[in-house]
Amino acid sequence: MEKYCNSEYSLAVISELIGQIYQAGLDGQWANVMERLRHITHSNKAIFFLQKLDQPRPIGFEVTTNFDYDPMILQEYLSSTLDDPYLQITGHLSEGEAIYINEHLDANSLIESDFYQRIMLPMKSHYALGGCLVRDGVYESIYSINRGPDDAAYDSNDFELIQLLTPHLSRATQIYKDLTLYKRYSSISKSILDQSDKGLLVCDESGRILLANLFANQELEEHEDIKVIDQHLTLAPSAYQMRLKQCLIQCLNQPHAFGEQESILLERSDGETLLVSIAPLTRGSEFMDIDQPCCLVTLTKQNAVRWPTLIKQYGLTPKELLLIQAINRKKKLQQLTIEMGVTYNTLATHLKAIYKKMGIHSQAELMANLGLFRS
Repeated sequence: MEKYCNSEYSLAVISELIGQIYQAGLDGQWANVMERLRHITHSNKAIFFLQKLDQPRPIGFEVTTNFDYDPMILQEYLSSTLDDPYLQITGHLSEGEAIYINEHLDANSLIESDFYQRIMLPMKSHYALGGCLVRDGVYESIYSINRGPDDAAYDSNDFELIQLLTPHLSRATQIYKDLTLYKRYSSISKSILDQSDKGLLVCDESGRILLANLFANQELEEHEDIKVIDQHLTLAPSAYQMRLKQCLIQCLNQPHAFGEQESILLERSDGETLLVSIAPLTRGSEFMDIDQPCCLVTLTKQNAVRWPTLIKQYGLTPKELLLIQAINRKKKLQQLTIEMGVTYNTLATHLKAIYKKMGIHSQAELMANLGLFRS
């Protein structure tokens, strides 16, 4: 983080903000995080949005501004989000990925449009930085900061800051969703034990299991690639175990540097995969009743997609199939430009072609559609 050495983006400021982000993952105080982010980036507005896709209204929606606005404009925006050209561009993002919207769309080309005049102009939404925090086919979470048409455009330092913070925000939002979204429990212990749709464990630095729910215990008993040895979480083969140890140590000793979406994907012979994700848990919260440094380990089963059926259904080309498979593995388009040796715009074009074939408009819909083809 040495590149952020100016007075606004000093190491101390960034470290404090990241700590505040993880605290919000436990107590849900996203308004405080957005206000702090808005202030240090000299933005006029910051927005946090979390929604369950099968529900009409967002579960979490926070807006902080440095100007007064008509609340009816915000209500109008919420009823017409599909018309938002900026939001449309975020449709291809993966979880934890940041974007500078104005690098992909010239805001000046929108000035004469009805949406810009009716909503974007009064809400001073000319320049936009942001990122995708949750996109799993069930939930969707996006955040953004804005500057108006009379403000200076964001520069590379601003974008690099957002690229640094977005994975932290994504991980904290996942923690919030998993532990405090459905019910306001009085403790993390009860919250974990009552979860039934995924495995949740709390481990110390050595991997010793402090707490686990029924789903996790069943997974540990039924499979050889993840099990308990001497009360410690153990992965096979040994290379996965070494990575697990590294993740746990880094998670506990350097939680603010633990911003990437750290995960281990266990592939099984029956086509099923198990995603093992590790995140730090902060003590001192009303939800945190385990009095020692620990990590939350999440086990998510991902049944194999019936790829031949998908290909036949939509007439996918080999390149389109490779792209969909990479997105299914939570790969970001920016990563894939290097792995596939093509430009970002080429991948975006392929993705638009896929959307057209499937009759969808976003990566959220893509993930939901893939769920229909899982065995």
